[in-house]
Amino acid sequence: MIADAQARGKKYFIKVANLGTTMFGSVDDPKTYTDLYERLGIRYKLHIDGAYGGFVYPFSNTASTISFEDLNVSSITIDAHKMLQAPYGTGIFICRKGLIENTLTKEAEYVEGMDLTLCGSRSGTNAVAVWMILCTYGPNGWFEKISILQMRTSWLCKMLDKIGIPYFREPFMNIVTINAEFVTEATAARFDLVPQKHDSSNQWYKVVVMDHVENEHLALLANALNDNVPSFQ
Repeated sequence: MIADAQARGKKYFIKVANLGTTMFGSVDDPKTYTDLYERLGIRYKLHIDGAYGGFVYPFSNTASTISFEDLNVSSITIDAHKMLQAPYGTGIFICRKGLIENTLTKEAEYVEGMDLTLCGSRSGTNAVAVWMILCTYGPNGWFEKISILQMRTSWLCKMLDKIGIPYFREPFMNIVTINAEFVTEATAARFDLVPQKHDSSNQWYKVVVMDHVENEHLALLANALNDNVPSFQ
């Protein structure tokens, strides 16, 4: 595909790597792409889409280098309204120095200077909320929170292994995606499980382990799934 693009005169490439997909929590290895680009001598930018996993993976996998520690990473996005539970629609975009100018909107004629700050034409409430949440937790507090969620997620996986129900879990994420074949409609409705598709072709349901999802709740889910196993065998 890259060779074909080059043959059509394409000179520059932008690659988006996932840091926690919405349904499965899957994490890409950026080197899969950058090693190829480097070998082919291609000019490129690498963006990390950490919309969901940005507030999970770096804390659960302390050995991860999917950050600006990797000199090939150009920019990163994180949604604060997911794991951080900030007001809806709160996004964070960070990039290396010298790149932000490519994202700025044009200057309005009736505004002196650039309309980019908290006192601009858009509400700064969300940005302030994110700042306060981060300050309240601090890095150690957030690490502790994610560590607890990881333990609960691993506990659920052990229960599913014991029951014999297939699932997918990225090792350092707090999402467990269960094969829909083993989930009845009643169970999905009772526990508000999120389907991959909202129609009859759905193949997966996911469980997102958050603060309010404690082991007692996960045990109830596991028991309900266990009751369904005989009918599918």
